[in-house]
Amino acid sequence: MIRGLKIIHNARIIHKDYHSGNIFIYNSVITATGDFGLSKSAMNDDDNDIYGIIPYVPPEVLQGKKYTEASDIYSFGMIMWELMTGRRPFWDKNHDTDLIIEICDGLRPLIVTSAPEGYIELMKQCWHSDPNERPTATGLEERFSNIYYKEQSCFNKKNPTEIIKSPDIGPITTNNPGAIYKSRPLSVMIKSAESTRNLKIQNKRKFEDNSSGNNFKDGNNVKKIKLNKNNDYWTKELGFDIDDNIKSSKPNNNNYISKEIGFD
Repeated sequence: MIRGLKIIHNARIIHKDYHSGNIFIYNSVITATGDFGLSKSAMNDDDNDIYGIIPYVPPEVLQGKKYTEASDIYSFGMIMWELMTGRRPFWDKNHDTDLIIEICDGLRPLIVTSAPEGYIELMKQCWHSDPNERPTATGLEERFSNIYYKEQSCFNKKNPTEIIKSPDIGPITTNNPGAIYKSRPLSVMIKSAESTRNLKIQNKRKFEDNSSGNNFKDGNNVKKIKLNKNNDYWTKELGFDIDDNIKSSKPNNNNYISKEIGFD
């Protein structure tokens, strides 16, 4: 697979819809990449339409940026997770604007099993939010060769990587109807997600600014937040120190002495 992607990128072509449904397996060694209908030259890509399967689309594209070779690498990382678990990424989630927002905020599939040394780290690098931090197809081929030969050596020594058994790996019998694994137009959904995400960020900043400007402690060490111009306050946290010398005591006459602590 990675050799095919390297050939595509060396020709300065971006696939733009790279997912497991476009990988054709002939045998245990030979695979082929298909569906180049959306593929564009990396030098002349003026198409702003986004088309694909949400879990395989990188966060920068989901935020309105153009596809690059690094976008295909992100998609390849999702295929790596799929090969490791036997399941499609985000099979248990609805593929909607909420998932788009979560991916842009850093959501990635959970690591639920083991793999040959270096595999998981490489997969995570492919998922990196910064496209510049992802490996190239050429770099991936080199590192896969190292992983393969190291694992082969361990196998020959009868010490292969032990795969952790987990109920979270292997094919699933029931598909989530909201998980859509057919390529479709995503531009409208992405714009909606972008507006919602930007609004949430603005509201969070306003809340943080208001909180930092209106927090104070009064003389009784009570932390309050100013809510409006009429000097109404909401008590957020109550804290006070009780002198260790002020304690209830029990004299010989069995009468209790108490001391009141007053606060507003």
